[in-house]
Amino acid sequence: MAFSAGASDEVQTDTSARQDNYQLRIGVRSKAMPFSFQAETMVDVLTAATPGPLSTQRYTGYITRICDSVLIEMMLDADGPVGLARDGVQIVDLDKEIAKLDKQPSEGRFGLLKGYEVEIEAEGDDSATQVVRTETVAPTIDILCDPATITNARRTGLIISPPVYLTGVSYLTQPGISRQIGGIDDGSCPQIPPDNPKAAKFLFGLVGNTSSARSGIRALLATNEMPQYRDALIAFLRGESNCDLSAQQRQAISILQNNLNGEISGSVMMFRSHEQAAEAFCNGQIGNYIGDREIILANVSNIPGCDFTNGNRTFTTDRYAIFGRLDYGDDPERALRVARFFEILSQKIVSHPSIIDQAFYDTFHPTSPTPTLDMFFRSVRGAP
Repeated sequence: MAFSAGASDEVQTDTSARQDNYQLRIGVRSKAMPFSFQAETMVDVLTAATPGPLSTQRYTGYITRICDSVLIEMMLDADGPVGLARDGVQIVDLDKEIAKLDKQPSEGRFGLLKGYEVEIEAEGDDSATQVVRTETVAPTIDILCDPATITNARRTGLIISPPVYLTGVSYLTQPGISRQIGGIDDGSCPQIPPDNPKAAKFLFGLVGNTSSARSGIRALLATNEMPQYRDALIAFLRGESNCDLSAQQRQAISILQNNLNGEISGSVMMFRSHEQAAEAFCNGQIGNYIGDREIILANVSNIPGCDFTNGNRTFTTDRYAIFGRLDYGDDPERALRVARFFEILSQKIVSHPSIIDQAFYDTFHPTSPTPTLDMFFRSVRGAP
């Protein structure tokens, strides 16, 4: 059958057929410390007297602990109309799931929650690539248990929990790199000085498909935090490149792309995971690492001997929430279970002791919440 360029033949690819035996599909992360990740050993995971389905598979972290606590509560009434069997949960590791996809969801992990479309391309007679049809991929998960920021776009077509954490975008810098850069008069990208301690070749590293990727850069620009990089960062936000890569950067591209699977835009290096970004930062490939403060601190702290400065200030105010699928026209029982999950979650947030306090203690002990975070907790669950 012949197709013309731009023709759309929507094909429903339903991945739920093999998941009919599961009552809920929970999306977690293996590489989003300290909020949702897979620990090396069970010793790093178990804190509750009754471990939940996520912790028994070594998934832990602040957000994951909250979800696990709710799932345990649902399992207490396994035979009820919206109960949950012990073996009724399918765990979907979003980092691993997305990595193996040929076509990446445009909305990242939210594409696995809402479903997404992929364009299927083919080579024409003139060797030009053309879109021959569009496939609609069905949702893979029911509930997203990872550090996800509440945004206007994510308020549509999803169930959203009350805010469960307050954070903000920050950045880390390699020690010895000056914030002031000399004048550039040859039209090239603003460069890190060649005599920097680790010979960093890229100005910034960040993780793509996250809200912090662009909102963080906009915040840095708005506060005039890095005026010497302004033109390069604006060009990145516009999807442009108003400058050329240096010879050193060009030599580094093949190594970084082969080893870290990153994408380069001007002086910005975008990675698929914070683990990869932290590795490049600690190895000296990038000079500044941008992301949600707790996440970037946790990832570089996990690499022995990694030095950095900054990281003590945030430039945005981001609220994390837990998100659930809303459209279940063909599966009312699953819809009821998802609704029950969020009902229990809301109750446990405002209960005393609150689920958010317990999750913070289990994840960050002996660190105490900052005054700002403590006030946020009080505003969500009230004073004890």
